[in-house]
Amino acid sequence: MKNVIAYCGLDCSECPAYIATQKDDYEELKKVAKQWSNDSMSFKPEDMYCDGCSVNGRIFSWCGNCSTRKCCKEKQLENCAYCEDYLCDKLKQTLSHNDSIAKERLEKIRKTL
Repeated sequence: MKNVIAYCGLDCSECPAYIATQKDDYEELKKVAKQWSNDSMSFKPEDMYCDGCSVNGRIFSWCGNCSTRKCCKEKQLENCAYCEDYLCDKLKQTLSHNDSIAKERLEKIRKTL
């Protein structure tokens, strides 16, 4: 499975929804949907299909409303590391939901530009 880096710096190849989608494993998608659901939001297995938010294909339902994804698509960027407004408020908000590994990954990419 090839590495796909999301706009926000997450490594899709480490994401349970992405992995299950690539394996076409509906039972695993059911498990991920159950794990990711809570009192305020509920996911169905069909919501979990994801080929990575930065590629043309299926995306996890939550990512369809992501302001970081929308911004990168509008600016036609590979990911946020390539943006002149890097570490904008949209990205900070998105990263507040993730661990710091995504930010470190984006910063590493920026160093190679």
